[in-house]
Amino acid sequence: MKENEYRIMYEIERTYWWFKGKQFLIDLFLKMYLGDSRDNRLLDIGSGTGIILKLLEKYGFGFGVELSEVGIKFLKKRNLNLIVRSDANQPMPFRNDIFSAITCLDVLEHLENDFGLLKEMVRICKPGGFIVITVPAMPFLWSTHDEALNHKRRYTRKHLLNQIVSLDCTVSKASYFNSSLFLPIILVRKIRSFFSEGKKAESDFFMALPEWLNRSLYLWYLTELNCLRFANIPFGISILLILEKQGSNR
Repeated sequence: MKENEYRIMYEIERTYWWFKGKQFLIDLFLKMYLGDSRDNRLLDIGSGTGIILKLLEKYGFGFGVELSEVGIKFLKKRNLNLIVRSDANQPMPFRNDIFSAITCLDVLEHLENDFGLLKEMVRICKPGGFIVITVPAMPFLWSTHDEALNHKRRYTRKHLLNQIVSLDCTVSKASYFNSSLFLPIILVRKIRSFFSEGKKAESDFFMALPEWLNRSLYLWYLTELNCLRFANIPFGISILLILEKQGSNR
């Protein structure tokens, strides 16, 4: 992303329904898996402007990996200093078995070698620790939104699960989500793609919304995200994958 897009994201992450929903989702599952413990090392890969990394600090020592110098500048604005500048396409600069939980949110789709990062996350996660992954779903939804964000692919649940078969981990959760707004998002993205043909691709993350609509979307989204605690959803715009590394020394 360009510096202006980082700036916009930094400004709206605490209020925009999509970003607020992601924070709620990660907090929900970290609380389920880590409980009230604060004696954890946690890692956020692809920290962006730092809103998720800030959240991780509730559960222990939060470390971040970010490649962009612009992103790191915004991380420091949030007083986040445990940052390693590193490329997620390369081996992670950490020793084996040290993180109680790792978040990797909307990162794999940017990588040429997504399986390489999956292997690395399992390597550096503690036995009994958790890896929380989100990716964009449904290849047929490819649009200018994906082009603007430099995505390499969108995933299916089956493809993602096939990726981790050989890894030393078990699947705790594998579900589509953002399904309640599936049809409206499809319509918005297809219409935007049609009218933006030949123009610069833009992400719909930065669409200006009236406050009442933004609040309504967030409340609607929360209802669905709460359901993920109890059930898997068969379709949606995104996929949530939670892996547990084999072993019990969390």
